[in-house]
Amino acid sequence: MKSPRSQPPPPPPEDDDWPVDGGRPLGLRLLALLGALSFVMVGLSALAPLLHPQPTPPPRLPDQPEAAVS
Repeated sequence: MKSPRSQPPPPPPEDDDWPVDGGRPLGLRLLALLGALSFVMVGLSALAPLLHPQPTPPPRLPDQPEAAVS
């Protein structure tokens, strides 16, 4: 038995009146956009330390011996 997805599409109606797909509702489109933007922001925040490394402190000078006081 074949699955319904493997069947060919039905022939077009005789009067060329194809059904119109309205797409997704606006709320779902905005939710998907918000999810995609948050995914990108998480990725950028994970890469930010690599793009801007922490400055290294200057090398420490050896301790100077104290001058002998006579």
